[in-house]
Amino acid sequence: MMPETRPLPYPLPAFRFEEKASEKIAPFLAQASVAFLLIVSILAPVINFSDDLPWFRVEQLALVPLGLIYLWLLLAGLARPIKSNPLFPIALVYCALISLSIFYGTFVLGHRVLFKDAYEIPKVILPLIFFTLGLEANLSEKWIRRILFYYSLAIIPVCLYAFAQWMNLGISQQLVPIYSGGWHDDGALAHYRRVYSTMGNPNLLGQLMTWSISFFTLSFLFRVGNRLFNLFLITICLVTLAMTGSRYGIIDTALAFLLIFLLSASVKKRRAAMIGLLLVLFPFFAWVVFTVAKSNAATLDRLQSLSNPAQTDSLRGRLDELWPEASKEFFESPILGHGSAKIIFGIVQTDSEYLDVLKQFGIIGFLGYIAFYIYPLRVLWRGISYRGRSNIPTEEHFPASLLTLQLSFIILVTALVMNFGMSTFYAAPIQGFFWLWIGIGVGVVYRFFPFCHPRVAGS
Repeated sequence: MMPETRPLPYPLPAFRFEEKASEKIAPFLAQASVAFLLIVSILAPVINFSDDLPWFRVEQLALVPLGLIYLWLLLAGLARPIKSNPLFPIALVYCALISLSIFYGTFVLGHRVLFKDAYEIPKVILPLIFFTLGLEANLSEKWIRRILFYYSLAIIPVCLYAFAQWMNLGISQQLVPIYSGGWHDDGALAHYRRVYSTMGNPNLLGQLMTWSISFFTLSFLFRVGNRLFNLFLITICLVTLAMTGSRYGIIDTALAFLLIFLLSASVKKRRAAMIGLLLVLFPFFAWVVFTVAKSNAATLDRLQSLSNPAQTDSLRGRLDELWPEASKEFFESPILGHGSAKIIFGIVQTDSEYLDVLKQFGIIGFLGYIAFYIYPLRVLWRGISYRGRSNIPTEEHFPASLLTLQLSFIILVTALVMNFGMSTFYAAPIQGFFWLWIGIGVGVVYRFFPFCHPRVAGS
């Protein structure tokens, strides 16, 4: 008599066995491409072909040969066609709304069109490509661990370059023509020691450090990788964050820690241990930042101004000058905006991605823009909610996948906050890194909870 078989109390991700060697080529290349692009996105400099053209990132240019390789594999029958995801119609609608806004600004408001105005449409396509690549790679637990390790190694030279700028070492001067974001960032480095490393701008570096600190803190808590090494990486990222003098970076990192603390409560096992570790680590992190800041008077003054954040010079500059001007432009044409209108807005710094989109593309354009964030945020939140209620043993068997789910959620939430005074969608130096990670996180949700996928949910 055959023994009774009982179904597992939890659904496990589907695994395929006895795959042919040819069937493994495309998945391997997709996963390796994601790893390559993530590393390149934080290490490689921008490329400036001409003053009449925008700056290009290496990870953006790398999409061309990667696309050709994929096309060859597809024609050879070694790769499957890319499946549609909800960002495809969102991107299509946003492109149409941008085109409508440009048409309205040109033929109704009378703004002269420049060749650069046409760049706004491909700017929408790039986040879609990076997100889709991260999603379609369908990273396994093994590959996620690999990427976490590769990223751990890649962040070290980023921090070392920042240290060299802080100490004004000769090698940092030699790298200025390669990584500098312009005279404004070089002036901030020379007068206030605000380092920018490979990101070209101290605030962009602060954004990267916020996400990296979250990255390694979660790795430390979930015991992914060596704990001492993760603690070392957290420390050098905190030091680098302090050296940027980015007040937004400090605020966003504090928000990230709060999210990590709240998400730790959803972990069924080792919950008390994780919360206890966070309570011990937080004072240490604050001490590291303060120790670095007090070694430079300008940095210390910037951080001390957070005691009264409403009166900081950067916020006052935005509230008193930049944002009222952008609001005025928005209210002049609130529905369709002015179009990209580079002839007017090309040299204007609004320092708010939300206001930039509103004044250029109006309310209807803003709806297309914000949908890029709402869709993955909804999926990631559903994944976190379902994981908390399910019996899937992610903490024991899939810690890197759970880490990625929580990290992607933290990255997305902090990005929505960052966009009030900075940029993530249109910030080329972090665009590839950001949307790749969001795609990877959504892919984790679909792997563990297939019913969250729109094709399954709609069936």
